[in-house]
Amino acid sequence: MSRPVFADTRPLRVTGTAVHVGRTTATAEARVVGIEDGKLYAHGTTTCSMFSFPPA
Repeated sequence: MSRPVFADTRPLRVTGTAVHVGRTTATAEARVVGIEDGKLYAHGTTTCSMFSFPPA
């Protein structure tokens, strides 16, 4: 579940973690959690592809 964040929302902590880093792909995840209430406000994941380009 995601929660809205407003100007008067209590302090939040954002953590990001690299789950896997390989030669051609990497995955990561992030979480936004209320410091005082421990509630989850948002989360996300990503998968990245890495390419090698020849020198110009």
